[in-house]
Amino acid sequence: MIATDAVISVATSVIKISVFGLAGVVTAQVLAFALLIGIIAIPGAFLAKAFVERMPVHIHTAILDAAVITGGVVMISSAARSFL
Repeated sequence: MIATDAVISVATSVIKISVFGLAGVVTAQVLAFALLIGIIAIPGAFLAKAFVERMPVHIHTAILDAAVITGGVVMISSAARSFL
């Protein structure tokens, strides 16, 4: 799951840079900041992998379930506010 998330993040980042670059809004400062975030995120993925490998499966499953449920609740409440 972590590797899949990393690949998705890289793909969406490349698409965003391409779109914003073609629109002319990517400055050197923006690019430098994005590279800094990417450089910091790479070791974070490896730390997350090491953390998850040591975690019991039932805890990992509970965390993922909580993340999905929280995301769903936020999405539904956001959609409900837009209809009001």
